[in-house]
Amino acid sequence: MKTIDIAQVFSPDLKSRMRAQDLKLLIENSEETEIELDFQGVKFATRSFIDEFYNLFLKNPKANAFQVLLNNVPEDIKTMLDTVSRTQVRAQVIPSQTQEISFKNVKDFLNYLSSITL
Repeated sequence: MKTIDIAQVFSPDLKSRMRAQDLKLLIENSEETEIELDFQGVKFATRSFIDEFYNLFLKNPKANAFQVLLNNVPEDIKTMLDTVSRTQVRAQVIPSQTQEISFKNVKDFLNYLSSITL
């Protein structure tokens, strides 16, 4: 199993989605099947980084050709990962009950709009 020291390879401050994408490329190019990501020394991660990291590594782990183990994850980053995971809910499809209306001219359209009450 290969270990990647996130703070050393990238930075103690993970500030963009691109860092997460770069990390995935690094892992894919290593051709390893098991990777340990060591977060020791990471001081800060933006919501953008965490969101992209979650989508690339944690949302659907079977989609990757590798397995990721997280190690030494700071509490604030764990909290943000948990928060992001709870916001990754599929959009609900609401059946449409709309009716198409057409107008002959702008005046008819404006009259229709003025007739709508909220």
